[in-house]
Amino acid sequence: MEIVNFGHFKLTSTSGIMFFSNEDGQDWYDLRRGITTWDEQGNFLTAIYGAWAMVDPATLKITNVESDPSRLVPNDKIVLGIDADAEDIAEGMLYSNGAIIPAPAPTAEELRASLPDISPRQLWLMALDIGITKASVLAALETLEDKVEAERLRIELTEPPLDGYSRLSPAVEKFRELQGIPEDRFDELWVKASQIK
Repeated sequence: MEIVNFGHFKLTSTSGIMFFSNEDGQDWYDLRRGITTWDEQGNFLTAIYGAWAMVDPATLKITNVESDPSRLVPNDKIVLGIDADAEDIAEGMLYSNGAIIPAPAPTAEELRASLPDISPRQLWLMALDIGITKASVLAALETLEDKVEAERLRIELTEPPLDGYSRLSPAVEKFRELQGIPEDRFDELWVKASQIK
């Protein structure tokens, strides 16, 4: 598969009309005009490549894929022309050393960070489902040597954030540790708790 890197485009105008240029000074709209064909009504017909992708220059992740390059607005993005069908390239894939590769599997920590927040009700019903009461959790906090930390955790667990608990909240993580629940098992319980209505 041929991949052509058209460069890293950045916004170059401060007026009401947006222009984007790459590091060689090529304007995106001028460049695009030379690589596409349009009918008399201004409808897109073809481009020299079947897939066009925008890549985040910091992460090298593909952020957008189109068959029509006129749909791209490459503000602070690398633009690739790819000799492939747009359906064969997916957002999240990586552009590395001139090739497109599948994104690596997310780490356990990334998966935990992506879990939905849950309400206090969902947290405590999840705990009850596995035989843990709110009272037993609060009692376990009393065993902590650092009394300030114990009080902070008690407040966090009894006066939760308005948007609920995130899986990686320090209070939630301490709850898990004090109850001796393995991380993977707790993640499974968290997903089930998020489904409690």
